[in-house]
Order: sequence, then structure tokens, then C-alpha cells
Amino acid sequence: MRKAWWGALTAGALLVGGGACGGDDSPPEDNPSSDAGTQPDAGTKLPAEEGRALAVSNGGLVVVGSTEANLATTGVDLLVRRYTASGEVDTSFGTQGSVVLDFEGPAKGSISGQREQDDRADTVAVLADGSILAAGFARGGSASNSRDFVVVKLKANGQLDTGFNKTGKSRLHFGEENSVNFVGTLRGLLPLADGRFYVGGFLTKSDGLDEDFALIRYNADGSLDTTFKSAGSPSGSWIGGAYTDAESVQGMVLQGSSVVLGGGDHFAAVRITSSGSQDLTFGTQGLAKSEGGQAHALVARPNGGFLLAGSEQDVKVGGEWHGVLKLVAYTADGKPDVTFGPAGVRQLTAPAGVLDVVDVSGLRIQADGKVLVFADVYAKPVLFRLQANGDLDTSFGTDGMVRWPETQLAVPLFVRSTTGPKLAILGDRAFVTDANVYSSGFFPDENARLLLKSTGL
Repeated sequence: MRKAWWGALTAGALLVGGGACGGDDSPPEDNPSSDAGTQPDAGTKLPAEEGRALAVSNGGLVVVGSTEANLATTGVDLLVRRYTASGEVDTSFGTQGSVVLDFEGPAKGSISGQREQDDRADTVAVLADGSILAAGFARGGSASNSRDFVVVKLKANGQLDTGFNKTGKSRLHFGEENSVNFVGTLRGLLPLADGRFYVGGFLTKSDGLDEDFALIRYNADGSLDTTFKSAGSPSGSWIGGAYTDAESVQGMVLQGSSVVLGGGDHFAAVRITSSGSQDLTFGTQGLAKSEGGQAHALVARPNGGFLLAGSEQDVKVGGEWHGVLKLVAYTADGKPDVTFGPAGVRQLTAPAGVLDVVDVSGLRIQADGKVLVFADVYAKPVLFRLQANGDLDTSFGTDGMVRWPETQLAVPLFVRSTTGPKLAILGDRAFVTDANVYSSGFFPDENARLLLKSTGL
């Protein structure tokens, strides 16, 4: 199941930082600051951010994304920030609570174009020792529209872990050196007990017409795990497609030594063995799929199966067309879980307040089996809670929903394609960050880019 454009790519065409696989991202000697981590120039002022994902860290929350704090010098930079459980900035972390990292600079072009071409983290994982892995993309070059995969490892205090790829940062480039053929980003992180970890996302040619699932396995030291091999993909990776037009890893679930990854068009999922091959006994000929809509989040279910959440547009409800929240439950083997709904599918079409879902950006299952879904409903953030069978939990909020009216926008602007979970559970509270909406110059207060909200469960 390989696309023709990918089949010609060989392992020798996979470059990291312009060098060998797992190469060092340290700056050249004649330009010692070109790829160094930068810190905010504004003294104690908090750098404005766009939050893309969050996780529980050090009894509080860590948020990753991007910032324009150094726009004039290094463009849009990758940002990691930590908050206490009460929502205050944790000033013991990094520099006054933040870590700003640059992979390329100086930036060129309009701000609207830079946001798709500079540096950003789209997913985060906190390890048992408190260290933090963040992953996303870096622009492929000062005159390039390509994007490389990047992974950053920080110590629990926010300092770069130089035991990881010598610099604390790793950059993965697909194609020949200095080529601009591929665009991708990482949208999922799955740490393993032995210190290795998977990252997942998408990879496409620079024309952007099609996307493939991308799965990479790293050793604990930041080098590629070249024992992870798949025919037709460079060592250390599994790249697969030919299912739909947009296949992007939005979540991963470990099943024994195999990993299930899924997301994108038609709620697709595949299972990859620890050796790097696709398990063709999974789903139907290796693919789990539910026609219609796009999945933006995946989570394991207590029964061993997994759940995908997303939206489907142009669904006719009451004689009118709407976007609806769609959930698809699969068994552990990728078959539709018919105990969850017909063909394993639930679409929320009532009450009227659940309609017109544009984007889903967070999915969690509570200890009691209830399902939390965070979504944009025409740019208005909503947290849904569902019973384990997919029914709305009407004891939660109003009709099973909690809304934050103070963040509502008068009209939808540009709703970004969702990446990474924006929902975390800390004790008996659910935290979300609403940062799907971006329009240059819209926010009057730069610090309003991150809207961290909480609600009781």
C-alpha cells in the first residue's frame, strides 16, 4: 500500500540536519547563534503564544506551540511553557516559565505565510522522570516551503537535555539535501518503557495534494532506531498511504509490541508491528476505515479497542445541512465495535446545540469510561461529555456540554486544521486551550493567543 511517488525514495535519501541519520543540529562554527535556543527579549514580559497541545507536568500543565516573540530576528519559534495547577505561569521552568527555540532564521515573507513555514510544536509527552518531549516541524530552509520533522527534549526544569542528540534537538529531513520536495509535521508522541519512542504525523509532496501516514521510531538518545524497517521507507520509518487523500497520525495506541495509528479522512487506522511492517490481519486487509468525515483524535478504550473522534460535514439534519460530531469505535483488531453504535459509529445530531461542529481537537476517556471531547463549533470552544456508549451525558454542563462564552468570536475567521490534543485531565478538572483560530492582527492583546480554561468533572 505505497504511493508511486514514495516508492522511489530510498533510505539514502533520508537526511537529518543535513548530515547522517540522527545527526547533530549544532550550529556551524562561523555562525554560533544561527540555531541556538533563543529566549524572550522583552525582560519579564510573557512571550505571546499559540498553544497547540498540552499535557500534565510537575503537578501542573505544559503547553507547546509557537510564538512570534522574536519575529523580526528568527521568525515564528517553537515554544514550550509550563503552568501550575492553578493556571499561573511556573516561573521555575525555563526562563520565567517559557522555553523558546529556533531551528531557522532569519524569517522572510509576510507573517501570514511564516506561520506555515517556521517552527512549531504540535504534540507533547511528559516522561516518568519529568522530562518533556515536544515534536512538530521546522521550515526546510530560508527559501523553502518544505517542512522537516523536529523533536525537542527538555529536562524537567526546562533546560535542553544535551544527552538527546547532543543538543537536545533533532531534525529529520526527507529527500536529498537542500531539496524542497516534502512537507510534513509530527502530531503524536508515544513513549515506550525502554526509553525509545514513536512520533507520528503526515508526509506529503510539496504540492500538498495528498498526505501519507508517517511513523518514526527513535532511540532514547535521539538517534533513529534503524532496526525499525519497512519495505519502501527509509530505515527508522514507516510511511504508508493509498487509502484516502489525507492520512495524518492524530494519535497512537500501543498494543503489546505493535502500535495502532490513526486519523485523517474516513477515520482511518493501521497497525504497525515492532519490526516496522504493516499488520495485514488488522481491520480489512490492514486498514480500519469508516466512510465520511475526518478524524482529529484517537484514544485507547478500556476494553482494548480504540476510539476516533472528529467531524463530518454536510450531514442532513432536519432538512438542513450541518457539520456533526462523529465518533468511531473499533475493536482491538480494527473491526467496527457494534456495541458502540451501528458499524461502530455515533453521530451527534441532537440537541441543536451540538450541530455545526467544525473541528475536534481533544479526546480523553475518564476512569469511569465517560468520554470527553473538545471541539470548535464554528470557532466557539465546547467541551462535550459522553457516556461510554456515545450518548451525551446530560448531567454535565448544559445538555452534556460546557461552553466558554467569553472566548466566542462574532464570526468564524480561519479555523486551522487541528493538531495535537488540547485537552488534559488534572485531578478532578479538565483543562483545554483554545487556539485553533488564527488571523493576523485579530487578537488585540497578544497574550490572548492562549485561552487556558478549566471546568470541574
